Amino acid sequence: MAKAPDIGRTYARAWELCEQLGDDTRGFTALRGLYLHHLGRAELTKSRHFAEEALRVAERLDDASRLGGAHMALGLVLYFLGELVLAGPGLRLGLEIISSNSHQFQNWPGAHPAITCETFLALISWMLGYPDRALEEAAAAVKSAEALGHPLTLAQTLGYCALIPIFRHEPSASTDYAARAMLMCEEQHIAQHHALALCVNGWSLSASGETEKGSAQIAQGVDSYGGLGSSKHILLALQADAQLAIGKPEAALVSVTAGLKVVDRIGGAPFEAELWRLRGEACLAGAGTVSEAETAMLRGIDVARQQSAKSFELRGATSLARLWRQQGRQQEAAALLAPVYGWFQEGFDTADLQAARTLLDELGSPIAAPGQSTSATSPD
Repeated sequence: MAKAPDIGRTYARAWELCEQLGDDTRGFTALRGLYLHHLGRAELTKSRHFAEEALRVAERLDDASRLGGAHMALGLVLYFLGELVLAGPGLRLGLEIISSNSHQFQNWPGAHPAITCETFLALISWMLGYPDRALEEAAAAVKSAEALGHPLTLAQTLGYCALIPIFRHEPSASTDYAARAMLMCEEQHIAQHHALALCVNGWSLSASGETEKGSAQIAQGVDSYGGLGSSKHILLALQADAQLAIGKPEAALVSVTAGLKVVDRIGGAPFEAELWRLRGEACLAGAGTVSEAETAMLRGIDVARQQSAKSFELRGATSLARLWRQQGRQQEAAALLAPVYGWFQEGFDTADLQAARTLLDELGSPIAAPGQSTSATSPD
């Protein structure tokens, strides 16, 4: 069996030859292989380069299947770099092209590109601050995958879409997606999504009270994932969150530290802000100092703002405002949290927004009308 570096060199040589021959058709296949090779190794700068090159080749070929797939590829790597605002339009354009030319995508390798676009658009919607829209988009993606009946596509869709109810702190809903994802991976021997399925199912079990079984599944998922792939920091964030929930801040800090090492290697990631917030919570719970906690939370808020990740910014602001209130800094706490909460236009029944509202009430802060604090960043 060829080793990963050998595969990369083979694709690179193929692309070099195609460039020399002016063969864009085969060149696109080589570029797709290079994009996937580096994505799997979390070498996202290189993956982005080859995805952008594939898009240029697809535009020259004027072929809908390649063009739609190239937009999906670039959108996906931008998502994993944490460039959410840039990722969304590309994924949406890819979805439009693919949906309009569905007959050309029957034999596309891997998970179906249109449903991949749907899945990651749902994740982006939640991160950008649209939790209700994200839930609807996730349900639509799962429905599309079920209708297609392609095991790999369904396993990927269920695994990633389980993150939406996890974000919303709705373990009963996440359990449905997560358990089905795990079963699909095991029945169909789908190794590439099994680690994610184990972690989302483990988080759901732990949040539902089966902490020992859930923690064991998450640990199994993190261990089986191996390496420093693009999704590993997501699994480590789930692990840290579950560890904090059962009173293990030292273990959570270890998970967070490992996750941030992955982020540092990648150069940015969609869960980076959450990892910093979890680091702060672990420090507050006994694994560090109050000063370290505040520094981590501030860093997480800054990352969330850079990424326009309003949902992660809200979480970070709520955690830090709660700390400042304990320190007697009520005005600073309210000034931090109120504008973030006031930005939201939906999702007021979710746990994060309810927690923020309760804290603002305790701080005696006036609540702005929904959506009036700043202009919204829409995923459309």
